Amino acid sequence: MNRLTYKSLKAEVNPPNYVFDIKKFEVYFSLICSLVLTLLLLVVTIKSNTYEIIKLLDVTRNILLNTVFGLLGMLGFIVSGLAIITGTINNKITQKLIENDKYKSLLSIFFSFAFIGKFIGILIVALIMVYFLGSMPLSFNICIFLGLSFVLSFSLFFSIFFAVSLLITCINIFQINFNYSAEDRVSIIESQEEIDIRFNDARIDTLTSILINKANLTKEEFTDELIKNINNDCPEEYKKKVIKKAKKYYHFE
Repeated sequence: MNRLTYKSLKAEVNPPNYVFDIKKFEVYFSLICSLVLTLLLLVVTIKSNTYEIIKLLDVTRNILLNTVFGLLGMLGFIVSGLAIITGTINNKITQKLIENDKYKSLLSIFFSFAFIGKFIGILIVALIMVYFLGSMPLSFNICIFLGLSFVLSFSLFFSIFFAVSLLITCINIFQINFNYSAEDRVSIIESQEEIDIRFNDARIDTLTSILINKANLTKEEFTDELIKNINNDCPEEYKKKVIKKAKKYYHFE
């Protein structure tokens, strides 16, 4: 039996590269936001003197530091969210997903959590490095400043919007869990109803057998009495169907 690993599952699912999927909302909207922010920084730096640029760099370093703390909290949210979701998917639901050929879809959802977790982890490291780099006594280079601003802002916006999209994913997983759990409940109810029907059949057959034996009735006498009671008590629209069922059940014509 082949042992399932993260790499083997990833190769089987083959999740997309979310960062470069320009059709996704979180990608193109993050791109727009980062472009707007970079253009604003370009205008500010062009119109600023040396003192104002130093002040801008100080503000940027503070933003970087606060962003790191915020991303650490987001990373904790993603890790705990993935742990909770994987805990709610039990073996029965997994088996039903496999039977309905939807197991890979579930895995792709889990891989999206893993992807954004790794992405945020790398982004945190990058932000820390840029923070210390900005603290060094280096000459200001507008191209490097704007380039880093664009890349880091895009990464930050993407992380935020992707994490928000995971909330919708959580709702979808809850719906999947509820649907398949509902099927289990229906199956249990149907099984219980079948047991009740079988029990009632056995109980009625036993009572009928005892009554026939006690009264020393023949089968013909019993069936005649049964037909008579049906004709007397049963509504007219159901008589034929009930008599047909009685004949089939007790094997008489």
